[in-house]
Amino acid sequence: MKRSVWILVVAAAVAASSAGASSRATLRLADSGPVVLRGAGFAAGEHVRVSVVAGTAHAAKRMTARPTGRFTVRFASLSAGACEAFGATAIGDKGSRAIYKRAPGMCPVP
Repeated sequence: MKRSVWILVVAAAVAASSAGASSRATLRLADSGPVVLRGAGFAAGEHVRVSVVAGTAHAAKRMTARPTGRFTVRFASLSAGACEAFGATAIGDKGSRAIYKRAPGMCPVP
């Protein structure tokens, strides 16, 4: 009987850790001019620093993820419309990380 209970406890712990691991932070480009990025999968209330490099320009902002783990950030001074390299990184204070990259020559769809 004790062995059955132990097996159930271990199975429940494995299932819980697998469910938590499937929630991964993501970052996507919502608009290219001006740059608007959307993050998801971050911890609720997580403080996130988003850094962007667009060609030779770069900028960074800090924000807090909503209770859903999502955020939207706008960089009015940057444009990702050119066929230059573009990348963004979002790093949260609770360990969440997401990266968005576009290689040089990969022009955005009009």
